[in-house]
Amino acid sequence: MQVQSEVLRTIPAGSVLQISLDEHTVWAYVVLSEPDLERVAEFVPQEQFEAGGDIHVMAITQAADAPELVQEVLFNMNPGDTVVFLCNDLRSRQAVLDEFGQNTDLFND
Repeated sequence: MQVQSEVLRTIPAGSVLQISLDEHTVWAYVVLSEPDLERVAEFVPQEQFEAGGDIHVMAITQAADAPELVQEVLFNMNPGDTVVFLCNDLRSRQAVLDEFGQNTDLFND
């Protein structure tokens, strides 16, 4: 699977990425947050919920888990889907961003 990403914007807790997976596009929110489903609405705007794609949520509690979990969720995504990575700490968030070829040096932490 060919994966390319672009940072669309930064948000207070992280970054919003547009991900190209082979022939389709999905979105990823990579944020610093405890693994709490209630927090997803704080990061993802209502329009994204109404856009028609599925919303996937992944808790990344350890940086070492990021490669496997990112690949797992990307394999299961369809065009127009969104994934929210709730990263336990800065290292976990960076590990997810690394999987997309992104670097947080450009962002305020």
